[in-house]
Amino acid sequence: MISGALGTLAPPQLVRERAFEEVRDAIIAGRIAPGARLIERELCAALGVSRASVREVIRRLEAERLVSVEPRKGPTVMALTRKDATEIYEVRALLEALLIERFTDVASGDEIAHLEGIFTEVRAAAASNAVSEIVALMLRVNDHLLDVVRHDVARDLLRQLNARINFLRVRAMAKPGRIAASLEEIGAILDAVRGRDGARAGELMKASVEHARDAALEQLALLGSHRERDHPSGRRREPDGSRRALGHRDSR
Repeated sequence: MISGALGTLAPPQLVRERAFEEVRDAIIAGRIAPGARLIERELCAALGVSRASVREVIRRLEAERLVSVEPRKGPTVMALTRKDATEIYEVRALLEALLIERFTDVASGDEIAHLEGIFTEVRAAAASNAVSEIVALMLRVNDHLLDVVRHDVARDLLRQLNARINFLRVRAMAKPGRIAASLEEIGAILDAVRGRDGARAGELMKASVEHARDAALEQLALLGSHRERDHPSGRRREPDGSRRALGHRDSR
């Protein structure tokens, strides 16, 4: 799974940063599954980097709560529970509603036009079902709101949550019709922003995040039911994504 999910990194680019982005993006997109073990030597082979670089990647993934490291088990991709997801969406709804409300109150005409420009790109990405591009663009939306509103605590909180928000965003967009529905919600939010109705923009943003939450929870439940069906005895074999990804290269 890992060799197919990751691409070899070529110098002279910043190898550790690229390695981190490759593994993080593969986890967020689901190409490396929750529960998969990340085996150091296999990551080295898949990415073409040193053990020191892989260890730095694991440390950063652990800081973003995408990976957990346990004694005698090593690094494992985190599996978000329904409770985890619900709490993340609860905090996200509060923060994003606050940001869009403040933005509506203080943004200049040019700043609103810039927001509209990003959402135009979101619509174009949605038309080609470019999920990873939509995820990146939604990060740009929040960055723009934060730059205008200048809410440093909100920026810090979102930075801590972004990787898990992106993981859940991908799950939500997997629900048929969710992307189209979100575009309609974005249109309504922009109408409120243009009309300088901050309270309305905040309400609409909160509702949009809650709709995304419902879609993500539904998809997480489906993933859970698929795993149960694959392991009906209840004795689930611990996934070893690294071995399957690399075809279990024998190092003897």
